[in-house]
Amino acid sequence: EAFKPNIKRCDLVEVTKIAIEIFDENHIVFRSNVNQVYHKLDRTQWIRVMTNLIQNALQAIPENKTPDIRVVIEESKFITTISIGDNGSGISSEIKDQIFEPKFTTKTAGMGLGLGIVKNIISSHNGRITYTSTQNMGTIFTITLKK
Repeated sequence: EAFKPNIKRCDLVEVTKIAIEIFDENHIVFRSNVNQVYHKLDRTQWIRVMTNLIQNALQAIPENKTPDIRVVIEESKFITTISIGDNGSGISSEIKDQIFEPKFTTKTAGMGLGLGIVKNIISSHNGRITYTSTQNMGTIFTITLKK
């Protein structure tokens, strides 16, 4: 489904913090190299993206491990990157090409919230999302937004 984002100039740092506050933030470390960075965003959709990625990160962590989620914003001259890292089980190489497909889900890997939707929202903001993952070490999703 195509949606029309409601785009306004927003402070990415502030909106990302709002998304993090929804969770038990003992396990989530937030860092940013700037106090504010403005992008044209659909605020509601952005919060949805961040909560989905944080939820997935938390679900990817085995029960015998203390969650360690890191959300990092880094502004540079032409882009801002937002990364969400976890210390979970990682994404197996068998499924790595499928995780952004619209209907793909595997509850065992904690990817139940629809990364296809996340990717669509980020694309509608002229951004992109990539990830790196190491089995039993964790996964880092990185969103890149042009300025």
